[in-house]
Amino acid sequence: MQQRGDAPLLISIVGPTAVGKTGLSIALAKALSAEIVSADSRQFYRGIPIGTAQPTAQERTEAPHHFVDFLSLEEEYSAGRFAAEAVDWLQGHFDERASQGLQPVAIMVGGSGLYTQAVQDGFDDIPADPAIRAALNAQHASEGLLPLLEELARLDPEHRKTVDPANPHRVIRALEVCRSSGQTYTALRKQHSEKRQCLAGGWSRSEGRPWDTLTIGLGAPREFLHSRINVRTEQMIENGWLEEARQVMHMRHVNALRTVGYPPLFEVLEGSMEMDTAIRRIQETTRQFARRQLTWFHRQPCVHWVDARHPEQAEELVQNFLRDGRI
Repeated sequence: MQQRGDAPLLISIVGPTAVGKTGLSIALAKALSAEIVSADSRQFYRGIPIGTAQPTAQERTEAPHHFVDFLSLEEEYSAGRFAAEAVDWLQGHFDERASQGLQPVAIMVGGSGLYTQAVQDGFDDIPADPAIRAALNAQHASEGLLPLLEELARLDPEHRKTVDPANPHRVIRALEVCRSSGQTYTALRKQHSEKRQCLAGGWSRSEGRPWDTLTIGLGAPREFLHSRINVRTEQMIENGWLEEARQVMHMRHVNALRTVGYPPLFEVLEGSMEMDTAIRRIQETTRQFARRQLTWFHRQPCVHWVDARHPEQAEELVQNFLRDGRI
């Protein structure tokens, strides 16, 4: 079985929301004296730490985090831009650790599959057409999202199954690619994932990336995951999520607040929905979101799945890999 050389290593932790990725990433970061890159597109934004389950101040003292809580709510931030900035940070970080005689290793954690894939495989040649994007935005403004979802279902039914229907930005981006290229978004993403070479030792390499990647997927039985989602939702409400929503309600039109959880809370604040109903709605939409995330990551190559009920198995897997140079 092939063993790894001395290339830098990116440990990527993926999986559905609420499964325990943050806890695992911090445990690994402490064990390896490593730093964490967040690839959760919801956690990039300032002012919404509760509703996006950002790592707490205490957790950030336990391990350095990057790409968390750094954008204004109005700012658009694409997977391509994230990849460019994260790759630049990773390359500098690996060089710095190597110059200090430290093992060049970093941890990336997040449930935004498009963003983790962009860092691993690149995203530079996905077509973009500002004129088409402007037309789609205008159509969304005048007709709403439903006609765009219907068009996406016709042009790229596979991507329609996994895209967040509450996220106009993602829907419009996929349609922009379909209209401008004549290809499906799914096919172009597949071309990128095919740049990734899964090696017999258990890690992967991608064209244009000067590091190796070990990807750990956290999964769990549905009942376990649903229970965690339900409990976490109630804890977030107890921690002040409704007041957080009140503070940003005047900006409810921005894409960052069209994410899971905020729309029902805005309705509570308007008096058009009872709190109990909102909690059930949030739990339901979060479970749906988790299913889409699992669908995405189970289609990705080179993922080593670990039962989230036993995160110590993931820690052991990583430590053994670093010791032996293979799984």
